[in-house]
Amino acid sequence: MNKPTTSTMNRRQFLKTLLAGALATAAGVGHRSIAFGNSTRQVEPPRPVYLPMVGNASTAVGNRPLVVHVHAPAVTDWIFDRSRYYGRTQAPGVQGVSQAVVDAMLDRGVTALFGLPVTAIAEAWRRLTPDYTPGKRIAIKINLNNSFDCSSDTDAIDAIAQPLNAVVRGLKLRGVREQDILAYDAIRWFPSRLYAELAYPEIEIHDRGCHGTPETFDSSDPDARLQFFPPSGGLPEVRLCDTLIEADYLINMPILKGHPLAGVTLGFKNHFGSTDNPSGMHTHTSTSYPDIDHYNALVDLFSNPHIRYKTALTIGDGIYGSREHQDTPPQPWSTFGGGSPCSLFFATDPVAIDCVMHDLLKAERGSSQPATSGEYLRLAGGAGLGVYESGDPWALPYGSGYTYINYQRIEL
Repeated sequence: MNKPTTSTMNRRQFLKTLLAGALATAAGVGHRSIAFGNSTRQVEPPRPVYLPMVGNASTAVGNRPLVVHVHAPAVTDWIFDRSRYYGRTQAPGVQGVSQAVVDAMLDRGVTALFGLPVTAIAEAWRRLTPDYTPGKRIAIKINLNNSFDCSSDTDAIDAIAQPLNAVVRGLKLRGVREQDILAYDAIRWFPSRLYAELAYPEIEIHDRGCHGTPETFDSSDPDARLQFFPPSGGLPEVRLCDTLIEADYLINMPILKGHPLAGVTLGFKNHFGSTDNPSGMHTHTSTSYPDIDHYNALVDLFSNPHIRYKTALTIGDGIYGSREHQDTPPQPWSTFGGGSPCSLFFATDPVAIDCVMHDLLKAERGSSQPATSGEYLRLAGGAGLGVYESGDPWALPYGSGYTYINYQRIEL
């Protein structure tokens, strides 16, 4: 049977048709929900529910979604000197991040997702963005949670330029125009120090208005307003940014870090920065929320069609990492030999990649990581957003610590 093309069925309709069939299949293997008045609690299924990969590309091996972890100790020579910006591009006499190594990490990661040779970079990006044509927009959600003005020079961990540069490079090799690529954080500022490290000045920047286009929230799209279904109480109105609504593809680039309320802040929570009013969601994402084992606002957030169906790839930025909170500086990790994690993570399954990054944080933090920090992932798996598993990323040989996730670690 031939796969429908965009000429016979638009992309969102096609994906929703696939999803409807997947959910019908999942219902036969134990997916459950419990009704509470006019709302439905999200309930973990008795075992992982395997759904067809719904998105732009399937990188599942059998029913096991692939998560690629590329580790490259040479990616940074910054030695935790907080008087020096950790995001500088490495050069003679300049401590920072090697752009050449980051490029190599990106190339290995995206090609490994499809079992392609590392030279087939353009083909890997073509598979991730199969129906791109000039004029279609590819949005990249970066994390600038600690940037509160255009001249921000905080030592707290934030997005750095080198992974963004490497993504743009890969997309350009695939034939994407720079002006069709935009990086955004809807509620933060793109600081000058980050802007100075950009290698591709023609990409668009959407933020609070520092170096590009001020973000707006004016769309009349029916899915611009987020829908939440907590078991009790309500959330204030939350709207998605116009950048995301108008994009054709989405690349999510969270940072590997902990959080004082949610326990961790990874791919799902990165989309707080895709909204105009994330504050009201905090109660319903807290690890101490009384119904945390039944409901999490992150699941409703990610279920929005503009996030769920447009996400082509999640790239977890673990070049640096914060073991404690979202606003602490990059820190040495005992599990990575007392250095930075020096890692990037790649997956088309948003749940599976957050599971692996969550497990790495748990291995590093031990008992200081709340026991309920992974509940949103169990609920997301039950809601059909991806495959959930709590495993051991450090089990040898690498990958043996997971049964339902295909975890592959590559050393550079």
